[in-house]
Amino acid sequence: MSAEKEKKFKRIRRLKKIMRPLPRRSNVHRYPILKWFSKTAYERSYLWSFKSREMIPALFLGMWIAMLPIVSIQMFVVLILAVLVRANLPLIVALQWISNPFTMGPIYFADYKIGMEFFRLFGISYPKNKFLSPDYDWSNFTYSDLLTLMDTFPPMLIGGSVIGIFLGVVAVFLYKISCNLYKSSDDDQCDT
Repeated sequence: MSAEKEKKFKRIRRLKKIMRPLPRRSNVHRYPILKWFSKTAYERSYLWSFKSREMIPALFLGMWIAMLPIVSIQMFVVLILAVLVRANLPLIVALQWISNPFTMGPIYFADYKIGMEFFRLFGISYPKNKFLSPDYDWSNFTYSDLLTLMDTFPPMLIGGSVIGIFLGVVAVFLYKISCNLYKSSDDDQCDT
């Protein structure tokens, strides 16, 4: 076997080892929640393709949805988007892990601040939430006050969209650069 083929097979074996715990087209029926989706997943091979035409929408939309304040329904949203826009399902789902319990606070705070700044720039008067001011006395907070936090959703949605779209564009740009570097250094083709 030539050195080029050996190098290619070594890369494929390494990738398969990394991806072993992830759901694949052939074993999606074994996962508790995904088993209802298994027939659809098996019939749509593009959900499992790692070609650029499936990777680029997965990168862009995955980054955008990860920054939105929709933490309880993110996976459902990306599942529907992956089917609708023909995106790579493992990548778009993996990108949702960016917003996890450790990173949600900083992400949502940045979403809120950027959203409020956009409202101010476009002349939209939107009241600042009293809980987000530095001088708020948290000892008076009650569970009934949780509903007043809902007024932070519009600025967080706008700010999350701005951050997510920016990060999505950066991710696609970096993907294309790395693809071009890979093509030039390895004389292999990265499906663009």
